[in-house]
Amino acid sequence: MQGGGDCCIAHRVFSGILRSDVMCMVCGFTSTTYDPCVDISLDLEPNQGGSGKSSSAKSLNSCNVEADCMHPNQNGGISTLNGCLERFTRAEKLGSDQKFFCQKCQVRQESLKQMSIRKLPLVSCFHVKRFEHSSIRKMSRKVDRFLQFPFSLDMAPYLSSSILRSRFGNRIFPFDGDEQDASNDLSTEFELFAVVTHSGRLDAGHYVTYLRLSNQWYKCDDAWITPVNESIVRAAQGYMMFYVQKVLYYKESENQGTS
Repeated sequence: MQGGGDCCIAHRVFSGILRSDVMCMVCGFTSTTYDPCVDISLDLEPNQGGSGKSSSAKSLNSCNVEADCMHPNQNGGISTLNGCLERFTRAEKLGSDQKFFCQKCQVRQESLKQMSIRKLPLVSCFHVKRFEHSSIRKMSRKVDRFLQFPFSLDMAPYLSSSILRSRFGNRIFPFDGDEQDASNDLSTEFELFAVVTHSGRLDAGHYVTYLRLSNQWYKCDDAWITPVNESIVRAAQGYMMFYVQKVLYYKESENQGTS
């Protein structure tokens, strides 16, 4: 797939670009890579019922996915989409078994990794990781924790330009202009227009989609399409959420109203 995402209509609509920075904790050398993506997979926030000490330990070593994902009380509590995005773009210390080769130190060093969004798509798709697998316990399960998602979403805090500015302050760094150019071509304001839910067990279930058209929500359940109240959508257990550029959404709504 081309980095610009122009090979087909699907990529022109859904394709964005992620930035990954791996920074040496000894000398500060940073290795940067860019990858195209058509959706972003998000981990639900860790259970907030634990002690502050355990929560801090998890934030310093976010790579210990087994411990986080298979926590016995993981189904409790409430996560938010903004919290999941903050966790996705938070700097994490890689484990000692994941040392990367620093080109400046010329040896393998411990490092920090941070993800950010270099370029936003026209439609942002977020996939929530509700199916977990543990090779240690040899078990799989579905996470039923409720996820709060906003109807309007500002993606500015998760852009590479914002992440780099918070990391370096107002200092000028070599890639500053490049990141600003990549994020200014589209608005950062998005509007929710579709939510996909999954009900049932891990090995069997049913998918239902809630879709918004001209400010009216509809429930799409196989061959049945029925209008529903907005409160029904807010209470849905989100599995995938689709957000469209707010300017494009309201422009299309206006066109439908005049046709």
